[in-house]
Amino acid sequence: MSAEGLASLISKLEEILEGGDADTLITFLSSLSPYEFLEILERLDIGKRSKIISHVPLVNLKPILNKLPEDMVFELFRVRGIDDMIKVLIEMPSDEVADFLLKVPPKFRSKLMNLFPHWKMSEVSTLLKYPGECVGSVMTPQIPVFINRLTVADAIKEYIAKSELGLYDKHFYIYVVDDKGKLSGWIDVKSFISQGRNKLLKDIASKPPVVVNVRTDREEAAKIAVKYDLLEIPVVDDDGKLLGAVTLDDVLDVVIHEYTEDLLKFGGFTQAIKGRYLSANPITIVKGRFLPLVYLYLMNTITGGIVTAFTDVIERVAVLAAFLPMLADNSGNVGAQASTFIIRSLAVGEVGPHDILRVLKREVIISLALIALLSPISFAIGSSITYITYKSIEASLGVGLVVSIALIVSTLVADLVGVLLPLILSRIGVDPATVSAPLLTTIGDVITATTYFSVATLLLAFI
Repeated sequence: MSAEGLASLISKLEEILEGGDADTLITFLSSLSPYEFLEILERLDIGKRSKIISHVPLVNLKPILNKLPEDMVFELFRVRGIDDMIKVLIEMPSDEVADFLLKVPPKFRSKLMNLFPHWKMSEVSTLLKYPGECVGSVMTPQIPVFINRLTVADAIKEYIAKSELGLYDKHFYIYVVDDKGKLSGWIDVKSFISQGRNKLLKDIASKPPVVVNVRTDREEAAKIAVKYDLLEIPVVDDDGKLLGAVTLDDVLDVVIHEYTEDLLKFGGFTQAIKGRYLSANPITIVKGRFLPLVYLYLMNTITGGIVTAFTDVIERVAVLAAFLPMLADNSGNVGAQASTFIIRSLAVGEVGPHDILRVLKREVIISLALIALLSPISFAIGSSITYITYKSIEASLGVGLVVSIALIVSTLVADLVGVLLPLILSRIGVDPATVSAPLLTTIGDVITATTYFSVATLLLAFI
């Protein structure tokens, strides 16, 4: 929806709320799509949200319930109550219910689970027992599964009956298993329906290009789906028994979640901020940003200590201080660029920890090429500003040389640190996205200040 269209809807809604006509409000809310409703909710204060939630038909919210942030979920239960919520949740796919329950306050969660029908609770409990980062937590068990000895005619009859009852989640394949429930193969829905009715399922099923274990990391499953261009992936246990499938919508949710988490880590957040930005509690955001900033502030005292140690050099040639920010920013930018490339390549599977020597060799070449382009520029800037300040060719050439050497060393080191840190962390099993841009900038500042003033001290006789 366009910004103008959304603003128009919000304006109209506020007019209806001011008018106080409940019937008009219900009619208006019923006309909204679930995603329009979510966009509006995020932009209203708590008072107006509560009035709206008390009137909106809950059935309209099914597609977005598991996308609501935790504070809105709590508000939903507070206003509508458990009895209204259970009616909607029973009709939702089990994997979406499991996602939703993780956001529900504990005092409501246990009551809800006691109200589910046995079959629904069994499916949801199965998903909830898996850790949040593994495939089992996002798979759907509501897929069409048939014994391999069935004929196509019998399978189609059962398939249609269960589809009409709404027992299947969105799917693209029919799954075939043996008598022990082990996956034998799959058939895409179109081929399944068009097959000869007397054929046996085992004769027409094909082997999936890949399956994933229920404990596989969900990010890895998303990479597999992209690599093999799959709409869904079968999920099995250690014995090969079919448990469910990771469908396209699950894969997209995982990709977006992991991308958001990695982006926040790279921005310096120590923990992910749950929910959407507009609806997130400002206090929560402050907590997420404060500690990393304090840590980086303390880290930057190292740079300050280095500068302090060279005050005698700065006092003799004060113009040296003017170039430190430029050099520090350059090394930080170089390190951030390099780490971004590597983290992205690790995320999509283009490189791995085993490629560390190839990456190192390649990055040295890239660094030297960048240095060849940047060092003449830094020399020209350094010498020009110094000449304008001191009117001395010797001083300008000396400072230009110091700036260039510092740039060469800091660029090379920052670039190599930027690529090596993510690879090393990945090798030892740590998320490479924890190599944040602020951390790289701080490392670059330390490297640059040390190199810059050390070189200045050594060449002081020429300045």
